[in-house]
Amino acid sequence: MRVALYEVIIEALRTLGGERHYSEIDEWIIAKYGQRWKSCKTELADMVHPEKGGNKNTSSRHSIERRILSRRGDGIYCL
Repeated sequence: MRVALYEVIIEALRTLGGERHYSEIDEWIIAKYGQRWKSCKTELADMVHPEKGGNKNTSSRHSIERRILSRRGDGIYCL
């Protein structure tokens, strides 16, 4: 079964407690899934809702309904 990075990021945040720096999320993903993805940094940014610190004019691949994260600080994301 193929899993999307979007789903893996949600899994990582749930496992890690809901709020983490992108580097911690990357480390968790690599430990569980290996080097399948380079980094989750761009995907995380695309998953931030505009009302929660996301870019309002983004070219995100995600619909507004899937943009469920908040940005808490420099590189820190929250589910």
